[in-house]
Amino acid sequence: MGIIDRFEDEYVDVSSSRATLRELLELAVGAVIFVVVAAGLTNYLLGRTEAYAVAAILTVIFAVTLLSQAYWAVTGRSDYDDEDGNEDENDGEQKDESDEP
Repeated sequence: MGIIDRFEDEYVDVSSSRATLRELLELAVGAVIFVVVAAGLTNYLLGRTEAYAVAAILTVIFAVTLLSQAYWAVTGRSDYDDEDGNEDENDGEQKDESDEP
């Protein structure tokens, strides 16, 4: 099994199960550390204003990611499950059977 297969198996395993509180906390701590380091490096290289911009953008991105993961942790991922692994064919649209050929 190659490295790509291992990444794929791990991705499928993670994305098909509910996130635990520990995983959400790890994501939050990792996001905070990443934002602080990125903002510090940007401050050193480009200046304070750019550092604030980078920090703000990354904070929004990580907040959306964390909220999304929290949502999936609560609801689960049963909406992806289907007998044949495909999404519903009509995607929630109702067929109009009143039209005659």
